[in-house]
Amino acid sequence: MGVSEASIARLRREYPDIAVLARASGPARPRGGFRAWLHRTFPNWSARRTGGGPVLAVRVRVEGIRGMRSTARCRYDLIVDTTNLTALLPAVWIAAPPDHEIRHVNVWPARNSFCRWSGRKLPSLCWHTYARGWAEAPPHARTLGAALEYAKQLLNTENHDSPAR
Repeated sequence: MGVSEASIARLRREYPDIAVLARASGPARPRGGFRAWLHRTFPNWSARRTGGGPVLAVRVRVEGIRGMRSTARCRYDLIVDTTNLTALLPAVWIAAPPDHEIRHVNVWPARNSFCRWSGRKLPSLCWHTYARGWAEAPPHARTLGAALEYAKQLLNTENHDSPAR
């Protein structure tokens, strides 16, 4: 259930802006930067934390392609649910860019997916065949780092057989 703070710290070299959005329990006030933006944009959002409890959701930025056959670069702000990584490929929502600007064929429109960490419907990744690879991987290989690598690969290519858009 969730990932450790040490796991998050190990990922900071490759993902310097990775941030904890939710922990196992206990309310927390949003702080500056992304948390303040998230709280203003999604008023129902609230972080959860305990002193050393497992991390249940993170925020991270990755670069990808714009999509619809365009190779133009785009920054995606992702919210990743880490509650059950060893069993399932995590749900990943896109907090930015806004849904109407997303053209990537592997991204579900916001109307299809509710993000419990933001309290709103947000666009989400369509894992499609990636989910099979995750299920076939040994449990020790199903880590947050591996999930983020999957997300980067997915957002840097397009599977035009994807049912998402």
